[in-house]
Amino acid sequence: MDVAARDWGAAGPPDLLIGSDTVVEHGGRILEKPADAEEAARVLRSLSGARHRVHSGVALVLPGQRGAGGGPLVRSFSMTTTVEFDELSDRAIRAYVATGEPMDKAGSYGIQGPACQFVRGIEGCYFNVMGFPVHRFAVEVGGLVEGGLL
Repeated sequence: MDVAARDWGAAGPPDLLIGSDTVVEHGGRILEKPADAEEAARVLRSLSGARHRVHSGVALVLPGQRGAGGGPLVRSFSMTTTVEFDELSDRAIRAYVATGEPMDKAGSYGIQGPACQFVRGIEGCYFNVMGFPVHRFAVEVGGLVEGGLL
């Protein structure tokens, strides 16, 4: 909403602003990006042989359209995908952490990289685990277009 409230000058605001964030949840705890390699290894050990959930929230803000409260029109949704990891050896965890990849990833892994080998299965949207539920986003934007809002 802060971005939507900006002064866009003579060009006016964009037709659509998109905001999104993804978190990993396991055992009732949100697993943030790890602070260091030790924390990344600890998180991966906790996910070993277990199921966890990946939640993404997406907001579609139309600055040029007015919503019920007079502010920009907002459409939002969330999506959850369940991921099951295989049993991970300490050696595999150490090798993965040594790549540096876990350091900027919620849950200490990226399904689209070398950690894909850890995933036994998923229930739901693969792209949601990557960080953006592409299909649901396309459906939502299509609805805005069909409704004449975009």
